[in-house]
Amino acid sequence: MSDQEDSSEVSGRVVRLEVENFKSYRGFQNIGPFKNFTAVVGPNGSGKSNLMDAISFVLGVKTAQLRGSLKELLYSNSAGNSAEDRPRKGLVKLVYESADGVETHFSRIIAPSSSSADATFQSQYKLNSKSVSWDGYNNQLKKYNILVKARNFLVFQVYYWHAQFMLGSLAYPSVTTF
Repeated sequence: MSDQEDSSEVSGRVVRLEVENFKSYRGFQNIGPFKNFTAVVGPNGSGKSNLMDAISFVLGVKTAQLRGSLKELLYSNSAGNSAEDRPRKGLVKLVYESADGVETHFSRIIAPSSSSADATFQSQYKLNSKSVSWDGYNNQLKKYNILVKARNFLVFQVYYWHAQFMLGSLAYPSVTTF
């Protein structure tokens, strides 16, 4: 097997995230650039979990694991009455740069199935702005050794704390949120 075919040799990094009307992100937001190692820190309520949910969402984690339906993942301002306060479409785009400098744009879109007010919502997938099936999308993730089922792409704080506690090097913290 050549080095190109061996997925264990693949490396790269997330360059940036583009979010539109996803959870607490109203309108278009550009997040990044990310470095080779990025830690997200901040006080409770600052949006750490929503950022992690956005990355998980675009990398194909099932909606049920993200604490809400597709419609509930859309930004919503319950106090507002404008279309901007209750958008019917949202997206998360992750720009990934491979070790050889090639960028791949992974986009997952939340879109209504119709224009009716009671429409259901569905995920649409794009690679470099081209619509693809879930299988095509997931296969491209696998080429970069990003395994959705293994969730090998993010480390949540709660897992770090738990590991430290199990190793005996840390008293178990009272903080249970990311």
